[in-house]
Amino acid sequence: MNERTTYRWPRGTPLFSLIGLYALGLLMAAQPRLTHVLVGKAAITAYFLLSTLFCLYLYRFRITLDATSIRAGAFFFRQMAFADVVRTTYVHDDDGGKITLYAADGTQIRIGETIEDFGSCANAINARLPRHLQIFPIARAVPTDAMSGSDLV
Repeated sequence: MNERTTYRWPRGTPLFSLIGLYALGLLMAAQPRLTHVLVGKAAITAYFLLSTLFCLYLYRFRITLDATSIRAGAFFFRQMAFADVVRTTYVHDDDGGKITLYAADGTQIRIGETIEDFGSCANAINARLPRHLQIFPIARAVPTDAMSGSDLV
C-alpha cells in the first residue's frame, strides 16, 4: 500500500483517436470549397491543432494513487488527500460508470470507467478511503434491453 500505482487510458486510445481525427480532417481538407477560402483554411488548421491537443491530453492523462493521496490529470494535476475526502459517489449510466471524490475544500476528482483496469483502481481507492466513505462494490452491469434472435419474434 506504500507504493505508487498509476492508471491511464488503454494504450491504443490516443493513437487510434489521432488516426481517426486526422482522417476526418483530411476528408474536410479535400473539399475545394473549404480550402480556397481563408476562413476555411484557418478552420481546418484549428481543427488539426485541437485534434492534436486532445490526443496529447489522452496520452498524458494519469491517475496516481499512493498511500495517502490521489492525483489525477494530464497537464494540470489535481491532488487530494484521502483524509480530506468528505463524500464519494459512483454513478453508472449508459456510457459507463464514474467515481467522483469530493474534498472539504470543494475539489472534485472524477474517474471514468474508461481508464484501463478500472476495477483495480476502484478497489485501490476503496482500500485507502475511510470505511464510512467507501464506494459500493463496482461491477459492470449487462444491458437488460438487449434482445437476441429468439426475442425478436
